[in-house]
Amino acid sequence: MAGCDECDGLSDAEALACLGEMVDRAADTNDANLNDAALACSEHLRSRDTLDGKSLVLLHYFRANAFENRIGFAGDKQSWAWDIPHFQDVLLELRHAVGHEAFANIDPFRQCQILTNLGNKLNAVGRPVEALSYWGRAIGINPKFAMALANRGYGLGHYGNALYDGGHFGLFLLSAYDSLSAASGEDAVFDSPQNYAYKPQFVQAALRASEQLNIDDARADLAREFPLGRSRAEREYRSWCLEHRLFLNPLNDLGDYTIAAHDVLHLPSLTLGIDEGGAEPPVAFGFYNQLKQEFVSARWLCYEGLTEQSGHFSDNGTHLYDPLSIPSYSLGTEKTKLAFRMAYSLFDKVAFFINDYFKVGLGEREVSFRSLWFERKGNPKPLNAVFDGRENWPLRGLYWLSKDLYEPTFRDVAEPEAKDMADLRNHLEHKYCQVHEDLGIGYSSFATAQNGQRLGFRIGREELDSKTLHILRLARAALIYLSLAVHREEQVWGADREDTFAVSMPLWMWNERGRL
Repeated sequence: MAGCDECDGLSDAEALACLGEMVDRAADTNDANLNDAALACSEHLRSRDTLDGKSLVLLHYFRANAFENRIGFAGDKQSWAWDIPHFQDVLLELRHAVGHEAFANIDPFRQCQILTNLGNKLNAVGRPVEALSYWGRAIGINPKFAMALANRGYGLGHYGNALYDGGHFGLFLLSAYDSLSAASGEDAVFDSPQNYAYKPQFVQAALRASEQLNIDDARADLAREFPLGRSRAEREYRSWCLEHRLFLNPLNDLGDYTIAAHDVLHLPSLTLGIDEGGAEPPVAFGFYNQLKQEFVSARWLCYEGLTEQSGHFSDNGTHLYDPLSIPSYSLGTEKTKLAFRMAYSLFDKVAFFINDYFKVGLGEREVSFRSLWFERKGNPKPLNAVFDGRENWPLRGLYWLSKDLYEPTFRDVAEPEAKDMADLRNHLEHKYCQVHEDLGIGYSSFATAQNGQRLGFRIGREELDSKTLHILRLARAALIYLSLAVHREEQVWGADREDTFAVSMPLWMWNERGRL
């Protein structure tokens, strides 16, 4: 069982069991050589064409654990390093496992472990929004799974600490208390004796959270019912946004509570030097307003596209040839495509914001959400000194979120679907994207060919809807992290700089009758 030769003579199931044991033993004994042998074995297993779907899911999980071992051997777990070797490998393997169609067929306990690990890794680099989603999925499978509950509790505490709103922090602390209490309850389910040993720590963490707030008052505030609008249409729309966690409001990450049904997220007050004030307010406020407005407009277009019940009169009299491929031609389809394009475009705009606010110094033609973080020269290009080691958790989250997007010059990604998403965006913006009604056929995305050239991108309507929701959630997370990154930086700058003054802006909002 020491190397690949032993695994080669085993059945698929036996070889996977052998691999899992090797990875666990390498971690327990801190044996880098054994871990390398396990990864070599995993490569041999990947080459087998007899592995079924469930076996492939487990293979990705074991490979993720082996790469995690390498991170542990290097001692980078608690550092402020941004480029952690093998971290991207861990994310990619776990996402391959979760995204596989056979994931739902593996043992539910194993599903919880994989989802919890993925949530933990995302939270570690500053992406609590996505981490909460994965912990929530694990808890949905097994509501008593202790490690998902506990890590959710700790993650909520870290997320809450990053907020600029004290009232929101209290509600996050309440949710953290509830998760940690459940993780330390008598009926909590642990997946190993080693993890059970953490139970006293969960008890103490829940106690510390309870000492910082009035539990009953906070619970009443969170459960309080707020109106969702005057009309039935508005109430249905806001309920949909709550359900899909699409409000620009961190409280929406706690659940579909009506207190979260407004886009209250904004920039914190900015600290400027006396010589920076000038006659004009900082452009950052207007820039962030525009990012928010574009997001909420894309969200509405997505909602209308996804909930289209019948054709629109603007389509009446439009003469189109039938390409004999069950096409989806409608205003609703176009709204969904517009929503995807608008949401995807926000990432480069976030990059321009960061380039200006953090004084990165890239020229206008050099800025993109993938290129922003790196020096201009080098192969591979090193992380820009502006960011390297910077103790800004949500800003580091934006850096790792950028690895979910694909660009031709930055092909290494942490998201298996990244290139498909980029191809879809490219065809929607510049080429030909054929959307088809699924009708139970299950169209998947693939390029059509004509005369040897990639002419168009073909995608089923259900998959377009799914990808649009995904990119909207990713854009929402980016806008949240951007606000929190600025808040963190303002805390640091405000404490370190003399001769400064704080700039905040008057708040205004719209209702159906105009500006309030």
